[in-house]
Amino acid sequence: MVVKYTENSELIVHHAYEVSVEDLMRICITKSHSTPILYWSSGILFSYEQIPPIMNNRIEEDFINGIDHWSEVYYSKIADYRSVMEIDEGEFKGAKVRVIDATTFVPHKDFAVWIKSL
Repeated sequence: MVVKYTENSELIVHHAYEVSVEDLMRICITKSHSTPILYWSSGILFSYEQIPPIMNNRIEEDFINGIDHWSEVYYSKIADYRSVMEIDEGEFKGAKVRVIDATTFVPHKDFAVWIKSL
């Protein structure tokens, strides 16, 4: 068996919204179908929805050609990485969200650099 690895060459972000850290955690918990997870890279905490390649022919063709699509990204600026964050108030008070250090994940790192440049 031959195993091939290729990185996508392009990331298309369709919508990006800057929100407070508390709102980002609430969004993550509300939208999560399993354990809520956020990503952190280079001072940006975020969650994203990836458009599955099976959605339509264009997305599928883009995926085959190394182009990834994120439909929605919610993010906050937070200087330091924390592996777990907890909501301090409101209906989700005490809820914990796991944070993945994505500083070495190419698309996540590149997204963080791009969003900070805006």
